[in-house]
Amino acid sequence: MIKRIYSVNIAVKDLDEAVARYESALGVKAEHLQEADFAFPGLVGAKLNVNGVYITLIGSKTGNTSVASFLERRGEGVFLVSFEVDSMEEDSAALKEKGLVFLLEQPVRGEFGAVNFVHPKSMHGVQLEIIQP
Repeated sequence: MIKRIYSVNIAVKDLDEAVARYESALGVKAEHLQEADFAFPGLVGAKLNVNGVYITLIGSKTGNTSVASFLERRGEGVFLVSFEVDSMEEDSAALKEKGLVFLLEQPVRGEFGAVNFVHPKSMHGVQLEIIQP
């Protein structure tokens, strides 16, 4: 089932500014992410490892990403919370049985592992990411 909180993902308008602020405030050096680290193209980001939980800062290179839409509607802030699971298939099925609605029919797979997203309406306005790194 769910092993742990994997990351808290924060949508930001200016990645460099956000990285400088978070590095200074948390005393942790950020690791810049590549496009292959994301399930969908058009995103930029950096992650800070805070005692085994990542704070991931995500920006958008284009206006047609979910992060760009989020920033336009809500401004900067928590975009989603990621939970690491043991088995994407088994754990997704168990969560669906509990009434959670996933945004994708099948998980997206890449260098990052496998991910799927729980619709925010299923979790009181918070989008969840289920990840099997």
